[in-house]
This record gives sequence, C-alpha cells and structure tokens, in this order.
Amino acid sequence: MTAPEREFEPVGSLKDLPEGVTLQRVLSSGEAVCLIRHRNEVSAVSDICTHQHFSMSEGDVLADGTLQCAWHGARYDCRTGEVRQGPAESPLPVYAVRIEGEMILIGPRSDRKGPRYEPAAARVE
Repeated sequence: MTAPEREFEPVGSLKDLPEGVTLQRVLSSGEAVCLIRHRNEVSAVSDICTHQHFSMSEGDVLADGTLQCAWHGARYDCRTGEVRQGPAESPLPVYAVRIEGEMILIGPRSDRKGPRYEPAAARVE
C-alpha cells in the first residue's frame, strides 16, 4: 500500500520535459520534486539529495538511467531512488507518476523497501 492517498496533481507538460532533462516542481504540500524523462519514461524523485541537501534538478541524467547530483556526484536510480554511487547512503524518495494526454501528474510517495523505494515511472506513449 502506498503512503496516505492523496490526489494526483498536475505539475507540467511533456513538452516542458525533453528526453534526458530534469525539471524541478513544487507540490501543493510544499515538497520539491525532480522530474526526469529517460528512455520514454517520466519519473519523479525528491529534489533534495540525501547526502548534502543539494537540488537534484541541478544534476544530470546519465545514459544508464541514473541521476547524478551536481554537488558531490552521488548517483541514484531514477525509478527506485536507490543509491548507485556514494557518497550518499540513503535512497531518494520516489513519487507516483501518471501521464494524461500531455500533462504530467504527481501522486503520493512510494513505500520504501530497504535500500530503495517501490519503482514508479510513467511510460510516454
């Protein structure tokens, strides 16, 4: 079961998020999320690096589907938030994603399962 249910909220359009790009959005709850578009999928993780609290949307999406923090180089899986390279030790929180037409919607945070969160990504058709 996911975190307490809340409605999905629109955060932007697919045209605002080209392939290989990150985009910061702030949810109505005040939580900053980093949207990632990689290999025809859109995922959303916390925009705050678990290592030193730097904005993940300032980082890079690498060819292997990891998101690299621009400050100290920590790498995270875009779909699960799992740490792929230190210095970070804790995974990035992951959020549910839906795509309706051209609109990207973000929902509740996924459940954490050990060193990762439940995978969440929406396929771009």
